[in-house]
Amino acid sequence: PGVNLEWSHVTATLKTKKGTRHLIANACGKATPGRLLAIMGPSGSGKTTMLNAIAGQLAKSKGLTLEGTVVVNGAVSKNGVSDLKKAYVKQDDIFYTQMTVRETLNFHAKLRLPRSMSSAEKDSVVERLVNKLSLQKAANTIG
Repeated sequence: PGVNLEWSHVTATLKTKKGTRHLIANACGKATPGRLLAIMGPSGSGKTTMLNAIAGQLAKSKGLTLEGTVVVNGAVSKNGVSDLKKAYVKQDDIFYTQMTVRETLNFHAKLRLPRSMSSAEKDSVVERLVNKLSLQKAANTIG
């Protein structure tokens, strides 16, 4: 079990009055279960932009063009990289030092999951995530 993620030819281009700027140029990669993936580069090199593009979190902007293919467990994106449900854990500023791992996940589940889902359904999603990520031992710890 686990998630296989592949992306290919991911390109983000921003057209402005000053010209065209390539934010991401033809990025390809793969993340597989049980393997560590490090996305490294200097500040401003596009690491966060690429992750946001793959996760469908790149904000819509006038002049922004996003192209490429993302495959999650064999499901191919048909409309660029934004039509599959996916997310990633962003930089540590979204974690709350006074909350446990489970409380943090529950908090974000209540914010991000549809209002039509009951609280019990959201709790169930969090528990499945805790189990899928093997966080059982850390789920009730702080920091």
